[in-house]
Amino acid sequence: MPKIKLIVEYDGSRFHGWQKQPGLRTVQSELEQTLSIVCRQPVGPLHAAGRTDAGVHARGQVVSFSVPEQPDLWRLAQGVSHLMKGEVSVLSAEIVHDSFHPGIDSTHKQYSYRILNRPAPAVLDTGRVWHISRPLNLDVMRTCAASLVGEHDFSSFRDSECCAKSPVKMIYLSELENHEGDLLVYRVIGSGFLKQMVRNIVGSLVDVGRGRLKVSSFAELLSKRDRRAAGVTAPAFALSMDWVSYDPLPENLAINPL
Repeated sequence: MPKIKLIVEYDGSRFHGWQKQPGLRTVQSELEQTLSIVCRQPVGPLHAAGRTDAGVHARGQVVSFSVPEQPDLWRLAQGVSHLMKGEVSVLSAEIVHDSFHPGIDSTHKQYSYRILNRPAPAVLDTGRVWHISRPLNLDVMRTCAASLVGEHDFSSFRDSECCAKSPVKMIYLSELENHEGDLLVYRVIGSGFLKQMVRNIVGSLVDVGRGRLKVSSFAELLSKRDRRAAGVTAPAFALSMDWVSYDPLPENLAINPL
């Protein structure tokens, strides 16, 4: 029974997250239905590299599924992209070993979060950036972001409904970049992430940049292991899963665990 690996891009604002939920339109349910139509045969359950929350986008989500007979991969990619009409696009499709699992086999992945820091709200990027009208202190935000690199207990940035077995995660890169003057992009690369972890980190960084949260208080968040001590949860619409890697960690990202 052939197993197929897809890399897909989707607009999270059109769905109630990745995972199937009764009565709700999700990426998993819509993609599975469309794949069955294009392949003209039932497809096995879809597995993904991560369960994105409602409203979160993906530029490089990895998905796998099995089918009774191998379809034409080019036609599959084109057919799904056409039928999903700009909501989901299949960037690539390939046959993989039947033991492949996009989540379990991944070594690291990247998320990015976009902030527009200027008085005027977004027009062209509406629904893709978090607009912060007052100036942010980027230096202190960068310092706090860098402090998250390493292996830590991220309970202070964990959603109360998170069902992960352990709150301990390894972060290889955590940085805030300045693009085109007003656009700030937070990038984080890690072995895995808790539910709403990135959004809670961003919200706390913004609170530091606004002066609502002291740098010293941010430094204590990891040891406190208390979500109530951290900042607000940043909106979902400015977050994107960028890519998932199955290769060994590059040397320049090899961080020794604390």
